[in-house]
Formats: sequence, structure tokens, C-alpha cells
Amino acid sequence: MSDIESEIAHLYSWIRGVACRISCDVMDGEDLAHDTIIKALLNASRFHAGRDLKPWLIAIMANTYKSKMRHVAKIPFCPLQDEWTIIYRSDPDDRITYKSIVSLMQTDCRLRSLWLYVCGYDYCEIAAMTGTNTGTVKSRIYYARKRLKSLFGV
Repeated sequence: MSDIESEIAHLYSWIRGVACRISCDVMDGEDLAHDTIIKALLNASRFHAGRDLKPWLIAIMANTYKSKMRHVAKIPFCPLQDEWTIIYRSDPDDRITYKSIVSLMQTDCRLRSLWLYVCGYDYCEIAAMTGTNTGTVKSRIYYARKRLKSLFGV
């Protein structure tokens, strides 16, 4: 077993955890983790020894996930329970606002478009993923920003 193979084997649980968080599903996360490991092993000659392996693996994983989503033409939206524990605040007003945003995110196509834009997709990619035209995506993002501003009182 080479050095990179042993390092990847040592990082398997970390890779799987990150993949599950990215894909919002355990089964899809395991598939993503396995695809990442296979691509990393096939391209091991491109990895520069002495560098940290985790950023390289994350880049492979992110690119694999984005490519998969482009081909599948669907974007899953997870229930965001994990994010709730991270963002949870002690102030009751913040909890109400956060719950409102999560429920809106799950039902409002405008907020979904805004979320994809914030995640780094451009207008054309979002249009292809959602099956709409670019002008519709721009409009949805504009109105989603407006809606969030009103929710936060800005």
C-alpha cells in the first residue's frame, strides 16, 4: 500500500462524514465518498507529496458532486436539522426567524434559486438545474433577496 493509499484509508470516516453532509443523505453520501476515493486513487500521481490531503479530497468531492447534480438536473434540499444545531441561538426571536427561513426554503422556489446562487452556481447553471430560463432565475433571486430583507427587517 502506498503512502497516499494508507492516508486515504486512514481518512475514510472523515471523507464519508463530509460526503454525507454535502449530499444530505447517507446513501448518496456513501456513493459520493466512494467516487471521491476512486478518483483520488486514480489521480494519485497528481497529488504533491508534503501537502495536506484533505483540501485536495474536498476539491475532488465538490467537483464530483457538482458534476453529478448537473447531469441529474435536480437539486436536493435537506431538512437542515444539522444546520439548526449549528446556527441555533438562545434568543427566541432568532429561533422563529430561522424556522421561518427553513420552511420558506423548502417551499419557495425563489429562495431555492437564491441558495444555489449563494452556493456558487451562476444564473445559467441554476436555470439548467431548475428547468427554467435565465431571466426567471434572475427574477427569483431578486425577489428572494427582497423577501429575506423584509424578514430580517433590513
